[in-house]
Amino acid sequence: MTPSATPTRGERLRSAGRSGPSRYRLVAGSAVLGLAVSLLCAVWAPQASAVATVAMVLVIAWGWPAASGVAQQRGGEVVPVHTGIIGASGLAACAVVLLTASASLVTLLPAVVAVGVLACFIGELVRGEGAPARLESVISAVTGVLAAVSSAGWIAMALVHEQTRAGWAVWVCGAVIAVLIAGVGVRLIAAGPADGPRRGAVTLGLVPVAFFGILGCAGTFLLLRVVAW
Repeated sequence: MTPSATPTRGERLRSAGRSGPSRYRLVAGSAVLGLAVSLLCAVWAPQASAVATVAMVLVIAWGWPAASGVAQQRGGEVVPVHTGIIGASGLAACAVVLLTASASLVTLLPAVVAVGVLACFIGELVRGEGAPARLESVISAVTGVLAAVSSAGWIAMALVHEQTRAGWAVWVCGAVIAVLIAGVGVRLIAAGPADGPRRGAVTLGLVPVAFFGILGCAGTFLLLRVVAW
């Protein structure tokens, strides 16, 4: 009697989220959950938004090398240097926005981005000439830094809400962001690896949420200026 080709329940659980439709569902679920938590925390309190954003930064730092495929190109499962640079840049951005207690100081974030991008290039220079996937590594690391730093915009939105109590502006921007994430998310899924670890799929879902954090902050400011005018 030949063994059954039907995968067991344990095999299905181990493969869930790694390839095929289950991977796409994990990406979509991560995006929906990340957006919902970010919006609710932005309306609740800046401290809650800071906790949620820091968690998002850490997940992106941990999973982005796998999500972009650069870890596989470099012959490993993780890229510690990229994880460190992305995580440090994102945490620094969160600290800049939260500890200054002023959402207007989100303009300082380009300086954090500049330092993070410089660190990405230095990291590749240290690897030396002839190292595999150097260009891909730079692009992946810089993209990760931009996403992690942009996520601090959610904290800025929370500060705007606390200072103005204009919750409607946050929700309106959140609705627009949801539509944009739907479009960008499809492109990210198409550009990312077709299979891989679950942390990569989760990160693919969170990266659009992080990127649109800074857009949401700018949109909130714009709405309030238009209404005040």
